[in-house]
This record gives sequence, C-alpha cells and structure tokens, in this order.
Amino acid sequence: MGRHLLAYLAPNLALALSSFGMVAILTRLLSDDAYGRYTLVYAAMTLAQYISVVWIEAAAARFYAEAAEKGEKPAHFATLLKLFSWCAGGFALVSIAALLLWPADVNLKIVIAIAFGSVITRSLIKIALETRRMAQEATRYAVVETLHIGLGFGLGISAVILFAMGPEGPFIGMLIASLIVLLIEGPALFLAARAGAFQPERARAYLAYGAPLAGGLILSLALTSGDRFVIAAFLGEGDVGAYSAGYQVGARILDIIFTWGAAAVTPILIAAYERGGPAAAVKAAHQGYVVRLGIGAPAALGLGLLAAPICEFLIGEALRDRAVQIVPWIAFSALLAGMCDYFSEAFMLSKKALQRAILLLVPVITNLGLNVMLLPSFGLMGAAYANVASYGVGMMMLAIVGRRYVALPIPLDQTLKIALACGGMAGVVLAVPSIGPLPDLIIKSAVGGLSYGVFVILLDVAGARSFARSLWARWARRHVA
Repeated sequence: MGRHLLAYLAPNLALALSSFGMVAILTRLLSDDAYGRYTLVYAAMTLAQYISVVWIEAAAARFYAEAAEKGEKPAHFATLLKLFSWCAGGFALVSIAALLLWPADVNLKIVIAIAFGSVITRSLIKIALETRRMAQEATRYAVVETLHIGLGFGLGISAVILFAMGPEGPFIGMLIASLIVLLIEGPALFLAARAGAFQPERARAYLAYGAPLAGGLILSLALTSGDRFVIAAFLGEGDVGAYSAGYQVGARILDIIFTWGAAAVTPILIAAYERGGPAAAVKAAHQGYVVRLGIGAPAALGLGLLAAPICEFLIGEALRDRAVQIVPWIAFSALLAGMCDYFSEAFMLSKKALQRAILLLVPVITNLGLNVMLLPSFGLMGAAYANVASYGVGMMMLAIVGRRYVALPIPLDQTLKIALACGGMAGVVLAVPSIGPLPDLIIKSAVGGLSYGVFVILLDVAGARSFARSLWARWARRHVA
C-alpha cells in the first residue's frame, strides 16, 4: 500500500495543480457568467458520462481480478469493448440530435458539443487505466494519467490565453489530450480483446453491477453539483461562478486526497475480498480508514483555517469575497464525502450497488430541498449549509446499512488520536501571527503540516512512533557509516 501511495502521488499532484490552476486562471480571464457557464457545462459533461458509459468503466475495474483469477481476460475485454461501442455510438447519436433540436444559442451548443466529444475518448482511456490500476501496474498508470492531466491542462489554458477562447477552451484541451493518450493506451486494450469473444451472460453481469453503480454516481453528482443549477435559478450564473470557485478550493483538494488513497487501497481491498472474503477485506480496510481520515481531516481543517489566503492566491477578485465565506463549510462537507466513499466500499465489494443508489436518494433530496429553503434567506451560505447537512446524512446511512454486507472497521482509538492531532495543529496555526496573504499561506501551511506530524508521532497514530524510530535508526546507521 505504501509503494502504491508513492506511485499514485504524481498523478494526484498533477490533478491538484491542474484543478487549482484552472480556478486561478479562469476566474481571472473569464467573466463571472462565463466561468459559471464553464462549471455548468462541466457538470453536464460529467452527467453525460455517468448516464452513458461509466457503468462499463466500473465493470472494467470490479471484474478484472475475477477474470484474471479464472484466466478469462480476453473474454472480459472483448465484452467490455463491444458494450462500449454500443453505448458510445448511441450516446453520440442522441447528443447530436438533441443539440440540433435544442433552441439554445450557438456558442453554448459549441461548448457542449466539444465537452460531450471528450466524454467518449476519456471513457475509453478510463477503461484502459482502470485495468492498469486493478492489475496493480501503479507506475504505468501514474505515468500515463499524469501525462493525460498535464496535457489537458496545458492545452486548455493555452486555448484560453493564446487564442482568446471562452468556456470552450478547456474542453478543447481535454479532447485533444484524450486523443493523444488514446494513441498510447488504446492499442494494448484492443490487443487484449482480440483473442476473446463477446459473452452475453458476462455482459448481463456487468450491466447488473454497473447500472446501479452509475445510478449512484449520478446521485452523487446531483449531491455535488445539483445545487449549482438551483443557485442559477435563484441567484444567477454569476453566483454559480462564485460558489463553484469556492467549492473547487474547498472540496477539490480533499477529493484528490481521497482519490489518491482509494487508488492505492481499492485494488488491494478487492484482491483481498476475492481471495479471502469479507474477513480479509476488513483487515485491509483498517489501514485504508486511517489513511483516509489521517490525511483528509488535517487537510480539511487547514483549508478552513487558511481559507482567506488560499482564495486570495487562487480566485479572481470579482468572485473572491463570496467564495472565501463558503470554503470552510465546503472543506468539512468534502471530508464527510470522503468518508462516504469509504463506507461505500462495503456495497462495492458485495456488489450491492443498487442498495447504495437507493440510499443516496435521501441526501440528494435533502440537499436540493434545503437549497430551495435556505438560498432565499442565506444566499450562497445556504448552499454551503445544505451541503454539510446532506453529506452528514449520507455518511451515517452508508455506514449503518453497509455493515450488513461488509462490516468495515471504524477504529475509534485511531479516530480520537487523529482528532487530537488536528486540535493541536489548529492551536499552533492560530498562534502564528498574520503577515500577509502569501506569507500566511506558506508559513502557516508549513507550520501546520509539521505540527500535525509531530502530534501524530507523539500520539502514535497507526504506529507512527515506531515508524519514525525505524527511520531515525536507518539514518543514524548511514550517518555513522
């Protein structure tokens, strides 16, 4: 797990730089309304992927270990690619017809068409990379995914800066980057399927697993992005831009951290479950819990404490004041979202995706309902309050119901130690005097990270004290030698 965390660090750092770079640059170059339109189209693009092909990506990941154990990889890949060709073709035809008939302005149609075009190429890359990840080819995955992210960011920003494009620029960058990376990963994927044949019974199993999971992802998207459409209706696209900028700052880094942890933990968890059943998976999940909470909790707290200097650095002046108010709340809701993902693994392992999707209806309805109630009175802060409440409800429901299938551990001793370490870190950061936005961001981030590490060692979180002693002993032996 440690080696995988190290390998997956590069693409997640690239994702962080890309995400925050997009916010920092686009909020300065685009108008409030143009940035709001970009975020709405991005949400629509993600929804389109979830509706059309994400279930195939999920099946590619979940069933790879089983196919490898049984020596059925050619049939696995042949079935996946056949299903993908059907779904991608249908999606393309429906999208073209809908855009031709939709009475919207031409510029918006162009942005959506480019975004939807990238859905197909990105999804095929996702199938290839999920296969690499589940085969525990961490280095290959990391190199290709880092290239994919870097190209998309560089080309998208270049389109906006050099060619004076609007919201369509980042999507053009995504599309071109996906086509380039597909030339790298596509041949291996098609070669893997060449010796196999499409199997209807396998396709039905993949659909039975993937369709409910796609439904759950759509509901998760509604939970993370549905409020933006409500904000647009109540407050306008400009406030959508401010909320999206604050949400990106408050949630994106937590999302990246939890994605990083899941990239290392999930393949090990699935392999353990397939070989040793729930008991083996529970042992592997214990470490995964500590990794998620031990990294996610201080990150969320740090974002809340440093919201003002972070927004000063990352967000354009027009959106900054509104965004900075919601960052602490969104950071906390992102921590709850990450723990929702942890408890969701019980449903993923036991192939109970439909039950998870049904459960997610409750926080989605809660979120939308609270937004309608709170936005008129509290403005953007109403959306932030609704977000926290909804994820809290979702986490509790997933934790309670998921234990029926796989009783994922909740180590209370480690949870308490992490909470104490976070409290100590907060005290140290608050004691540091403010100098200015950029110095505060640098100095307080460094002081917070170092102090948290010290408290983790003092409290011996996940055996950190023994680990630190072993590192010290190694250094001492080399130094003496």
